[in-house]
Amino acid sequence: MKHFLTHAIALLAVGSPIAAQAYCESYSNSQHGLTLPAVVTVPNSLPVGSEILRQPFNGVLPARFLDCPTHNLIVLVARQLGAVIPGIMAYQTEAAGVAIKIRITDARGITNNFALTSGETVNPPGRIPIFTNAEAIFYKTGPITGGVVPAGNIFDYRMRDVGNNILGRYQLLLDSPVRFVSPTATCDLAVGDVNRTIALVPVQANAFDNSPFAGVHDFELSAECSDTQSVTFRFSGAPATENPLLFANTGTAGGVALWLYSRINGAAQTLPANGSDNERTVAVTGNRAVLPLSAAYHRNGTVSPGTLISTATVNITYN
Repeated sequence: MKHFLTHAIALLAVGSPIAAQAYCESYSNSQHGLTLPAVVTVPNSLPVGSEILRQPFNGVLPARFLDCPTHNLIVLVARQLGAVIPGIMAYQTEAAGVAIKIRITDARGITNNFALTSGETVNPPGRIPIFTNAEAIFYKTGPITGGVVPAGNIFDYRMRDVGNNILGRYQLLLDSPVRFVSPTATCDLAVGDVNRTIALVPVQANAFDNSPFAGVHDFELSAECSDTQSVTFRFSGAPATENPLLFANTGTAGGVALWLYSRINGAAQTLPANGSDNERTVAVTGNRAVLPLSAAYHRNGTVSPGTLISTATVNITYN
């Protein structure tokens, strides 16, 4: 990174005779605002160190050079933001998790990063290119917590005389406060999974002679999400009297209940109606969380013909 005064040759020593007079044939005075939305939403998926946004300051000056036969005293008044952050070479702002970098182009068409630190220096005599335009780049440096970058001065480059009078100036301002926020996470069951009916194929009563279950039906529940990493599906319902791991049958068949189980990574795991192990958590991929499930008739007594009607309720939580 190049320092904010690319054409400076020395730091100003107090009382130095080199700064006895600041003189150029003409000067440039301009002020440029940065206009941003009042609220900037930073995606949770954006990696730390990545660019949040890039925006030019208002106004572009015609390129020209200042003819300065004597040394010039330069004073820089910058927003005090602490040390530069390695890697991105930006400065932490007042908003947690957000840093800023300033890039300025001069009349030569050369663009440099400029340090946001206040100080004084001296320019040597000669032709000095004015600053023509600038941009601000904001980076993500950590968790976004809703902090605000206040309006006001960011970078104020002043050419002044020994009497502290400002002769030339290039000032960059933030026009209004900006709040950086994380998006609001949302997650809902897919429309087709709300009040969904799962139909099991009919089976004969003798299907249970050699197996405790029959008529397995595979299906999935899914949730549509945004800015969410995982979803937990929680199941509840009335347990069967004879076997509380099964969901009770309110139909006419005797000796059968509903067996509900998950198939995450192909492993069958019962979802008990009694709530003892009734949660399953799956990752969100492509804004969807998909839980593979199966349902089946399950024997829990002497089987007699009739219908199986059972209800399981699912609620979701997410983060």
